[in-house]
Amino acid sequence: MMIIKTFYYSQEKQQGVALVIGLLLLFVVTLIAISGLTNAALQTKVATSVQQHNTTFQTAESALSRAIVAIEGIPLSGVDGDASMLSTSMASGSGVKNVAMDTTLSIAPITVTIAYTHRQSSSLAAGISLTADDNSTLIGANKFVLESNATLTGAGAASTVSEGITYE
Repeated sequence: MMIIKTFYYSQEKQQGVALVIGLLLLFVVTLIAISGLTNAALQTKVATSVQQHNTTFQTAESALSRAIVAIEGIPLSGVDGDASMLSTSMASGSGVKNVAMDTTLSIAPITVTIAYTHRQSSSLAAGISLTADDNSTLIGANKFVLESNATLTGAGAASTVSEGITYE
């Protein structure tokens, strides 16, 4: 003989606990999903910012390298030396920035400028003689700071690279 127990629950005893637990679980899952989406959006912004900064830095570095090659001139590659911006900078006086646009690398939306600043010249007595006096000829070593600036218009990304050179 088998005994079967039957349980009957009346609707009066049910208080909606399953509904409350289901809604709480749905709320927790929604919070996790929103957190994940917010994190993904933030990571995208960070990656875009890093990429824009890298682009402006590489462009500024290239412009500075091109300026130095133009000053020195490389006969093997057919680049003639052009120190005209250094002369302009010297004529402007010590500490005055002379800004030139780099039209080769300035392609929308990137703007590239190079600033040439002459620094106070140092002077050395001619030759290596220990007997040099005040009447000796002085050789001037002109110091310059070249500063390249690349700006990504609209994004707010900008990079500045500077290098000091001595030109005799």
